[in-house]
Amino acid sequence: MSSTRFVSREQLSDYEWDNQRKDWKRPPLDKTVLRELSERSTLNGLIRVLYFMGLLTVSAVATVSVARVSIWLAIPVLYVYYFFYGFWVAIGHELQHKTVFAKSADWLSEILFFFVQTLMWNSPTYARVSHKLHHRYTMVRGHDPETDWPEIITTKWLRRFLLSLVAKILVVGAIVDLFRHVATQVRRIAGKKNWMMRDHCTEKENRAIRMESLGILAVHLAVAASAVISGRWELLLFVTIAWQIGAPIEVLWHATKHIGRPYNVKDHRLNTRSIRVSWFVRTFFWGLDDHVDHHLYPAVPSRNLRKLHRILEKDLPEPDNVFGCWAEMFEVARQKDRDPAREFVSVTLEKG
Repeated sequence: MSSTRFVSREQLSDYEWDNQRKDWKRPPLDKTVLRELSERSTLNGLIRVLYFMGLLTVSAVATVSVARVSIWLAIPVLYVYYFFYGFWVAIGHELQHKTVFAKSADWLSEILFFFVQTLMWNSPTYARVSHKLHHRYTMVRGHDPETDWPEIITTKWLRRFLLSLVAKILVVGAIVDLFRHVATQVRRIAGKKNWMMRDHCTEKENRAIRMESLGILAVHLAVAASAVISGRWELLLFVTIAWQIGAPIEVLWHATKHIGRPYNVKDHRLNTRSIRVSWFVRTFFWGLDDHVDHHLYPAVPSRNLRKLHRILEKDLPEPDNVFGCWAEMFEVARQKDRDPAREFVSVTLEKG
């Protein structure tokens, strides 16, 4: 990676975030084109949801079938299931934006959103408030709850982050994470608020978070109790701890979105990273690969992000695959080890 892609913070003066103006630099897009790209489709959404559920069902059935022959042979098949399971976050992400189905099917969107968030151990209301802040204040320190990492990403921190993902994928860390998720639901049920709930949630939203957390915990306790009573231990593997193992697999892709990019800048092309994925992963990644495009125009459903990307392509940095993205993240960390004031830039800087 060329060192010319790193600049001093002073060279980003024209890109500094203004908390008063709160405006973003973005490539222009014709309003008529944007309106057409923002059209939703209930049929398209249903087909993609059912397709993803089909992938999960096939891998779950295959795991059970292989387990009847050999438990050891079933483990790699089970991890195929966990691989898919982690990508619930992609569907959950777009449901937060209410762009999966047409507006007339918002009722269906909300039912599915609660179902998905229950699997992900998170309150739908909490997720929506958090993600709204993420888009309003992308990578703005003290305001964006979804990029609350150290301001200086060092190689030591990045290695620990990667090792924590590996530990969860190998179950040990996932068990710890499961107890953390249970503790989080208990705290929210008890009315304890973190900074986001205290500073950005209304009383109505905080009440909703309490009730939703109670429902989520009740569902998971019911699943666990059913597994124990019926002796169907696969319920624990397929539901109870599936998110804690599957999510870190998906995070290997998802973490590339913002880690290592500059904080407090007003250009999504600088603070956000797209990723190049295979055609197969794209079928259930729901547009998260075109993440810069999504941040520039978040009203565009994932089904149309490829079209949007073709329009904006000349103004956007070229995305890399998952290995290239992680290589970039480690190169940024090494630069930060040497000089914390240096920032990675992904586009040619313009004045004004």
